[in-house]
Amino acid sequence: PWVATAADVHTIEHMGDTYTVSKTLPDEIIGTYEYEGKGEPSVQINADGTGLFQPHGMPAIPIKIWIDVDDNGVPRRQVGTEQRYRYTLLVQYGEGGGGNYPAGKYDLMGVTMLKDEGKALVLGERIRYLK
Repeated sequence: PWVATAADVHTIEHMGDTYTVSKTLPDEIIGTYEYEGKGEPSVQINADGTGLFQPHGMPAIPIKIWIDVDDNGVPRRQVGTEQRYRYTLLVQYGEGGGGNYPAGKYDLMGVTMLKDEGKALVLGERIRYLK
């Protein structure tokens, strides 16, 4: 399984909690997630730990992305079955969001893998179909 190296593991404070995270993201979550699988608003997750988050009715906001890992760099997953599990991402909003998404603010975002259905979900509504 995919693992970040210990040097890639950092801690970030968010809402009184300390998260152990890595910018080394699993390949299976990389890509663009489209609203109901059809288009905007979307979420883009890049391999380099950057991406875009588009709120409803707004332009996309650049984001920095980390994945929740243990002290050894192993991603924490909430597992239902081997075909269904969820990763937690910590994202930081860049310039251009304002309102609920001011630059510098951190937020949590889940990526749910539904391999038996051939798709992955972000925010329960942004879909990326697996190859």
